[in-house]
Amino acid sequence: MQRMDRQQQDELISLAFSLQSTPGSYAFVLGAGISVPSGVPSAWGVQEKLLGRLARIENNEPGNPFSWYEERFGEAPTYEGLLERLAPTQHDRQSILREFFEPNDEEREQGLKTPTVAHRSIARLIASGAARLVLTLNFDRLMETALRDEGIEPVVVSHPSDIRGLAPLHTLPATVIHLHGDYLSPTSMLNTKNELEAYGPEIEELLGRIAFDHGLIFVGWSATYDPALRHAVSSSARRVYRPYWIEPGAFSAVAEDLRTRIGATHIASDADTALGSLADAVESLAERNARHPLTLAAAVATAKRSLAARTTAIGLHDQIKQEVDLLHAQKDLVSSPTGTPSPDGGYPSMVARVEEATTVLTGLVATAAYWGDESTDPWWIGEIARLSVRSRGNGLTQVLELPKVSATHLFYAGGIAATAAGRYGLVRKLMETMAEDSERGPSPLCAVLSPEHAYEDSSAGKRLFEHLRPLFVQHLNIGAGKYEESWETFEFLRLVEATHTRQSAAGQIEDLQRIGQEVSTAQAEIDAARGTNDVDRLETAESTLRRTRHNFTSKLAEFASLVPAWSPYVHVQYARNGHGHVSVYGQQLIQQLEQQRQLHPYTEAGFCEGSWEAMRATCEAVDHAIGDLGRTAAYASLPQGSGVVPGYFRLGDLG
Repeated sequence: MQRMDRQQQDELISLAFSLQSTPGSYAFVLGAGISVPSGVPSAWGVQEKLLGRLARIENNEPGNPFSWYEERFGEAPTYEGLLERLAPTQHDRQSILREFFEPNDEEREQGLKTPTVAHRSIARLIASGAARLVLTLNFDRLMETALRDEGIEPVVVSHPSDIRGLAPLHTLPATVIHLHGDYLSPTSMLNTKNELEAYGPEIEELLGRIAFDHGLIFVGWSATYDPALRHAVSSSARRVYRPYWIEPGAFSAVAEDLRTRIGATHIASDADTALGSLADAVESLAERNARHPLTLAAAVATAKRSLAARTTAIGLHDQIKQEVDLLHAQKDLVSSPTGTPSPDGGYPSMVARVEEATTVLTGLVATAAYWGDESTDPWWIGEIARLSVRSRGNGLTQVLELPKVSATHLFYAGGIAATAAGRYGLVRKLMETMAEDSERGPSPLCAVLSPEHAYEDSSAGKRLFEHLRPLFVQHLNIGAGKYEESWETFEFLRLVEATHTRQSAAGQIEDLQRIGQEVSTAQAEIDAARGTNDVDRLETAESTLRRTRHNFTSKLAEFASLVPAWSPYVHVQYARNGHGHVSVYGQQLIQQLEQQRQLHPYTEAGFCEGSWEAMRATCEAVDHAIGDLGRTAAYASLPQGSGVVPGYFRLGDLG
């Protein structure tokens, strides 16, 4: 199989959304390229072998069997004429053809002349209801076999007479139409130039209907030797659905001309890779009940325009309200109070669908937080608080708390966007907003919501980080670096506020400040003792400093134990100044607070009740807690306890 580039993958995703959102809107057109990899010869290959067999019967070994046949019999070779000369009865003729299209025991063991991944992928799409119709130019019945393996008995059209009395195509769950006939009906097999110049009236009419009503997905078709089909495709009166053409190599001049005229999108991939990826994508979208990515892009773009207008952004308010209503109607959130996992994929599928249902609202919240103001903030903050409440029913805790998945996505989207925009007052307000009916009583969102709370997984932070990245980098266009910086800042501040709101935090801060003052006093005493050359005084002062520093470290560790940090997705580094592992951002922030004090933007925004001393003490506790997690993760990553301790990494990245 080939590896597809990003553009090809995006094209297939777009097709997958069309198949999933409008089932039955596309028909597959299969050329020899889908069957030849299985070991089934092409139509020309079969005819060439039959010509060679006939020539040997007449004791000839012609260099060009086609020319030899025309000279010998005075007509172009056709399957019907060849088979009449090779076998006297219809049964004998079918037996001759079977050896080309049906595997013997040895071939079956080797996987030859059996459905390819591409055939089976189309069968999967039909089984899922995304597609219903296949037009094949091949004589084999590999498509029918693949469908039967999926438990589907298709309607098969292999002769023009089969079209008479055929039910409307949209009423049939699976139909395979052999435009050139199939090997079980030799009189229907078309291959010569004259035979393919024009189809019979029944086929022409059916093709016209199909081209009028369906989008077409061409697979492994060269288009060079089938003018009748080229004409039917290009002369359709309308083209509601964009055609797609799966072809790994360059098109022939004839095929390129047709592709250009019908506006078909070229998927430069082999059939197995492209159709396998397409079937996977459709199944994934169905499982997540996904909306097209362009929905998010359009929503964010509309929200930006609304906020840029001089009048109140009523349009954005209505967008948010509409998405909130859709989210509350999402089936998994509706059923979450029962505490019962969905029979449709269990809890993991419920999470995937809830994530998908939250996507557009997440984009709107991030846009409003970044470009909005105090008049637009209430439109979405309260909704996060409402979603943060655990259902009061009985059952699986994860299911009962499923709304927290949506709440966490919205909380981080709004918080990171506000951080990136420098709206630190909004960040603080968001963190301090109370979830009034939470399980443990009223609690601030910073203490209720985190990736670990939402997913109960040590890799939860990384999962959410990667999930939100496209929103900020591609749609809000703040850049990858700015996104990472804003994530790190918001995550650290969340831990600071969550720690500061603990009931015992005030006493811990007071003790830490008191001991810190004792350390400063002991240091000043050392400086004074050195100036007097009093050895006893100096020794006493140094002893006091060691004791007070030890007390400070112990108190800091005690305070750090209050930090609700399990595995925040933040950078950690090893500091060679005796501090061990520390938070990269925490160290920067502590230094800034020491320099700017009350003038620091976070202090001015009201973090830690506007006290820079409390902010610094809490930052030191969070830094200490993250450092402990970093040290544990670093040593756990070493093979059998040996090796070089990692000096710089993100929590959650070490395996």
